[in-house]
Amino acid sequence: MNILQKYLEERHKEHDTTKDYGEPGPVVTISREFGSSGKFLAQKLAFLLNESKLGDTVKGKWKVISKEILEQSAKELELHPSEIEYVFKYEKKSDIDEVLGALSSKYYKSDRMIRNTIKKIIYTFGLRGNVIILGRGGEILTQEIERSLHVKLIAPFPWRVEEIKKRFGYEKIKEARNHVADMDKKRDAFKSDIAGKEVDNTLYDVIFNVTSFPFDQMSETIMHMMELKKMI
Repeated sequence: MNILQKYLEERHKEHDTTKDYGEPGPVVTISREFGSSGKFLAQKLAFLLNESKLGDTVKGKWKVISKEILEQSAKELELHPSEIEYVFKYEKKSDIDEVLGALSSKYYKSDRMIRNTIKKIIYTFGLRGNVIILGRGGEILTQEIERSLHVKLIAPFPWRVEEIKKRFGYEKIKEARNHVADMDKKRDAFKSDIAGKEVDNTLYDVIFNVTSFPFDQMSETIMHMMELKKMI
């Protein structure tokens, strides 16, 4: 058992000793390069799983988990979601912000406390099962859950730039290019921060190039892999 899992399990016991989620999982995590349409795949997969009635029926329908992580974390910290949203924008508090915040409010929560709470919430969602966790470092935090499948979406940089240009309405390709490059850098740093080390593609069970497969095929392939791993 790694240090992170041990910490999360101890925290889980402290805050939620009355709940028993049964066998951990099943959980699918979808990581994606910026502009690779991970949200669309997650929603498509959840729909097909629910239509097929596959999964742990005791645990209810499959759900895509993303904004729920922000909401649940804020609730546990007794903060407004806007006060911890900076983490999901791949930002950190400066040392000065930490000091000023601690001095100015009795409700102040340190950056470390906020991040650890988010990690615990993600892990708990994984324990509950029948969830597809979109981004947020879910692939790192649920690695120890046996009934888990970790997917990554990639696409050529120029293709992603064109997608982001259309999505955000950029007039100049340079603006879209800078946005994609900046988000790639921030997401990599965020994952390394969560893992406590540099991460690589060995975290993932399967990597799809979204320019090579339609989403229907990717969803069906993921479901087949879930069956092979006895997740459904």
